[in-house]
Amino acid sequence: MEDATNDEDEGAPWRVRLERVATRIWPLVFAGLVLASVVPVWRVPYPPIQDLPQHLAAIRILVDHGDPALRFADYFELDLGRTQYLAFYLVAVLLSQVVSVATATKLLITASLVGAPYALRRLLVALGRDPRLALFALPLAWNAHLVLGFLNFVAAIPLALLGLALAVELRQAANRRKAVALGALTLVCFYTHVVPFGFLGLGAALVLMGEGWRATVERWLPLVPGGVAMLAWTQLSPAGQATVNASSLGEAAAGPTPVFSPWGRAFGELPGWLTDVLHTERDEQLLFVTGLLGMGFLVAGRLPETSPGQLASRDRLALLAPLAALAYFVAPTSYDWIWPINARFPLLALLFLVPFLPAPRGLRAHALFGALAVVGALHVSEVVRAFDAFDDEVGELDEAMAQVPQGQRVAGLIFDRGSRVVRFSPFIHSVAHLQAVRGGAVMFTFADFPQSPIRYRDDARPPPVPPRWEWMPERVDPERDLDWYDWVLVRGGPGRIARAASFEAVFEGPRWSVWRKDRP
Repeated sequence: MEDATNDEDEGAPWRVRLERVATRIWPLVFAGLVLASVVPVWRVPYPPIQDLPQHLAAIRILVDHGDPALRFADYFELDLGRTQYLAFYLVAVLLSQVVSVATATKLLITASLVGAPYALRRLLVALGRDPRLALFALPLAWNAHLVLGFLNFVAAIPLALLGLALAVELRQAANRRKAVALGALTLVCFYTHVVPFGFLGLGAALVLMGEGWRATVERWLPLVPGGVAMLAWTQLSPAGQATVNASSLGEAAAGPTPVFSPWGRAFGELPGWLTDVLHTERDEQLLFVTGLLGMGFLVAGRLPETSPGQLASRDRLALLAPLAALAYFVAPTSYDWIWPINARFPLLALLFLVPFLPAPRGLRAHALFGALAVVGALHVSEVVRAFDAFDDEVGELDEAMAQVPQGQRVAGLIFDRGSRVVRFSPFIHSVAHLQAVRGGAVMFTFADFPQSPIRYRDDARPPPVPPRWEWMPERVDPERDLDWYDWVLVRGGPGRIARAASFEAVFEGPRWSVWRKDRP
């Protein structure tokens, strides 16, 4: 049989042979590029992901809350009922039974990076589109939300895309197993992040609607568990109530007034909320090239013939991309402690747009898809190069943390919070790395935020600090503000702590210093 196939290939026109070879090669190319996208996660011990230390600390407290040496129980209570990020943290806790907390979290980031392009690929196949269009997910893999450390949001994206694919498949043919899978996936997506869940719920409801109200209600049944969870969260959780208030435009919302960004400013900030995550101009250039390739697909491609069911599903899902784009301009940028809000939508808008791009055929297809693959590979290589350079900036962090005994109360004063190679402030939460490794209680922490799965005990909490305390270490008076803490981890500075009579330096390196409080 194999010889007959080879003979058939040899006798076919060269373009036909090329198509057959490409059919075999493209899935391998896709898999290789997807796997390459996770290399930065494992490249360095401390990836420059801004909020990552806070996630690591929270997971470590959940895993080892009862360990007397780490003293977590002296300071913290577990409060899983108030967080909507339950799925991410519970999976991390389960993985941490067999690997370290850091490795478990990296595995979840890896699953998010691998899952998004493959989930988009499945949605494309369900809609009768060219699966190679999922290559558009690769230049968007290392985006601002991932580098900022919004891990729950990033993890929910592949869940939403896969859920939409299941909804399309169910609309074409009823399947009890897929209906159960959609219900479970929708529920997990809600407990990962509410924004992708909202688009999943809306898209799936639109796709599954039709053929009378009875058939529609039956198809909507898998969406009920996620909907019930959402309603309960909005009514019972402070974070849910704040989210509802934030979604009410203008000053009519209860509580603090939402902050909005002018449309012109929002438009100018678009690249920064996508893949402009490095201080070089290369990532912006690659984003621009990705946009040009999208235009090339619009000009050179055409929509394929699809079944009536696929066409109906595609028409209904067409609402998601413009809705996400509109939400970026009309939603608030922040509300109370919730930030950012509108910035979540541009990435989703681009991903939802992919199934509606016309795909070219023949040599033009290979040229455009090949160029898209190259852009994705170049973007990952730029991120790898930046992470390598950042690893040098980390310096002697391990040596500094080793000076602090387990279970201590430690404040972090981060004067040098930025990086020469990666945007945002990758060192701002470094003191939480110490908590994830050595235990105890630290400041600054996310434990006081309503979305945290942990909170301070009322009888063992540190003194409250003003908003944005972590951004203004120069205003911290060690004698007045740090009396509750026994140790201080400093990057840069060291500021006024060097003149404080009650603190002495026990470690001083080029980038980090550690100070111990002298108590009478």
